[in-house]
Amino acid sequence: MTRFFANNGFKRLLKKVVETVGIGRTMALCLLLPSLYLQILDPAFLVNIRNRVFDYYQQWQPRIPPETRPVAVLDIDEKSLLQLGQWPWPRNYLGALVQNATQLGAVVIGFDMVFAEEDRLSPHKVSETVTNLSPKAVEELNALPSFDAVFAKYLAQSRTVLGIAVSPTKSDVNNFGLNRIATVATLGEDPNPYLRNFPGLIGNLEILDEAASGRGMISLDQGFDGVVRRVPLANVVDNRIIPTLTLDMLRVATGRNVISQTTQGGILGFKIAGTLVPTDKYGRVWIKYSEFDPSQYISAVDVITGKIDASKIAGKLLYVGTSATGLKDLRSSPLQSSLPGVEMHMQLMENILTQTYLFRPDYLAVLEWAGTTFTGLILILLVPLVGARTTMGLLILISSIAVSSSLYLFAEFSLLVDVTYTLFVSLLLYITLVYFNYLSTEKEKARIRTAFSHYLSPDLVSRLSESPESLVLGGEEKKMTFLFCDIRDFTGISETFRDDPQGLTHLINRFLTPMTDEILSNNGTIDKYMGDSIMAFWNAPLDTPNHEKLAALSALGMINRLKQINDEIREEAESESRDFKELKIGIGLNTGTCIVGNLGSQQRFDYSVLGDPVNLASRLEGQSKTYGINIIIGEDTAKNISDFALVELDLIAVKGRSAAVTVYGLLGDPDTAKDEIFQKEKQTVEAMLRHYKAQEWDRCEEYAQQLSSLSPRFVTLANLYQQRIKVFRDNPPGDQWDGIYRATSK
Repeated sequence: MTRFFANNGFKRLLKKVVETVGIGRTMALCLLLPSLYLQILDPAFLVNIRNRVFDYYQQWQPRIPPETRPVAVLDIDEKSLLQLGQWPWPRNYLGALVQNATQLGAVVIGFDMVFAEEDRLSPHKVSETVTNLSPKAVEELNALPSFDAVFAKYLAQSRTVLGIAVSPTKSDVNNFGLNRIATVATLGEDPNPYLRNFPGLIGNLEILDEAASGRGMISLDQGFDGVVRRVPLANVVDNRIIPTLTLDMLRVATGRNVISQTTQGGILGFKIAGTLVPTDKYGRVWIKYSEFDPSQYISAVDVITGKIDASKIAGKLLYVGTSATGLKDLRSSPLQSSLPGVEMHMQLMENILTQTYLFRPDYLAVLEWAGTTFTGLILILLVPLVGARTTMGLLILISSIAVSSSLYLFAEFSLLVDVTYTLFVSLLLYITLVYFNYLSTEKEKARIRTAFSHYLSPDLVSRLSESPESLVLGGEEKKMTFLFCDIRDFTGISETFRDDPQGLTHLINRFLTPMTDEILSNNGTIDKYMGDSIMAFWNAPLDTPNHEKLAALSALGMINRLKQINDEIREEAESESRDFKELKIGIGLNTGTCIVGNLGSQQRFDYSVLGDPVNLASRLEGQSKTYGINIIIGEDTAKNISDFALVELDLIAVKGRSAAVTVYGLLGDPDTAKDEIFQKEKQTVEAMLRHYKAQEWDRCEEYAQQLSSLSPRFVTLANLYQQRIKVFRDNPPGDQWDGIYRATSK
């Protein structure tokens, strides 16, 4: 019950809102409110769209690097693999790489890779894997130092930082070196709740980890679409903060501890050597990319073999990474789809050293939401008042200001401001408001059309609404098809409703509605209703090809619909224990040229028709009872529907008309015309008429009797001709008889 009243209350409130502000504004508000809520939720697909827009900003204006680049990569490239062999190399090669780079003046060397397993190429490992070695060879190999020990020696003699990888699962983690990770000091609140927590890490061999100056995380966060846009400066494993490779390289290079600066609202950034590296509240940094520069990549083999200019290494922070395709350490950036993974670390390092960051403070999301709200409300207020054209200009102005402001803030202040969602919602609101304004206008036009359609045909109303200049007196000659329909014995039916006039009205409406549907569905125009009668025509006011066929289909459809009406009335009469009186109709169809147009006086006129074919159609409807056939059609109509089930009935001069016309009975559609039973009936009727016109009364009577036995629907027709034969036997028509029957009643 509470839900019922609540629903009713909501409906009443909604109705009141619609009446107060209008359907267009109501629908726009119903669209704006969930859009604002969606903007607060910020689901992944919205984040992805926003990131793509920020990518375009970076492509439009990438970071300009300093003339002297402070960072370089010792690249394990295709050239190095070609000369030194496939990867992984013996680690004495890496030892030589570290030794030579240090001697050439490298500030610090960071490895974008993890050495979690022993070098399988060390001498003692070779003695274990190679078979058939002599004992002396095994002894000599085991006496040699392992390559890991050689590598560790050079690591200890240099400032080096090894890479470690955090793992989202506990499987395969080793947590090597976790207790040696440099402590990150805290300033303010505890940063751990804001950093991403991992169950474990994959570290380096003990001998290597002990020798290294530091260790940093090399894992990169990829976006929804696989693009690296921002990276965490730290993560958490076992309640210990794990700095990123770049951050720990700076610690080693400066000899200063890393300090996290955190408030109750989240992390502000990480401070190193007195310089704050700003982050979002989760400790992540947006990388501002510069164009990929191959000159920053130094082939590792050149350093190992000593074939490198010292100026390319001296005073630089070096990363050891891979660009060789087969090593599969490739990532995507906003500027390029395939880059070495070490490029992201190098770009981050340059961002920090040159203090060129991208910023997206949390308050920007609030401002963007406010912008969506303000723009949406302005459109909801103004569009219904000043119209679509003016507000389109306003929308273009707002969009231009928003886009140009966003680009300006990016270019001048490296701020990432998203206006796409606001513009999309604004456009959606504008379309909604314009649509419902248009709908309201069309609804008003429809109301006017409906009002006039009570007096004029719907087709005429549409034509007049499109060309009001046609609303003048006059007409045009047109070949048209006309239909008259009338309920038989309507007077007797009316008497049964003597005490129930409302019931009679309901019956007439119940009859006229489906009959009208059949006419309109076949492109007919209702000319008028005359009590229980309908007059309709085809091929006006609009040209209608095959109008004779459409009129015939309408007439047949009306007969079928009448059967359904009678079945319903019969069931109702039986359930209410009252008498059932079947409705029967007669239909007349005729085709001919008439005057059609606005006919009447200067004060009032109506769209109607004048001409003999109209009167003949009316007379044919009156003869349907005479012949016992529901649908009687004239010869001009019959010529154009010869494939329908037609039977010739008579040559008749209807009352009030001297000229005779051959009339036909319409009994079915083209499929019925192919039926064998109908074909036999038609042949029998044709034979009866042939002998009738030849004054062969006996033979004519034989066929009339045969016709009565063939089908009940021809009994009236057969009796009619038998009565005529009886008269003609007593009063022969003579040799000059033309076969015309002159009707004495309508």
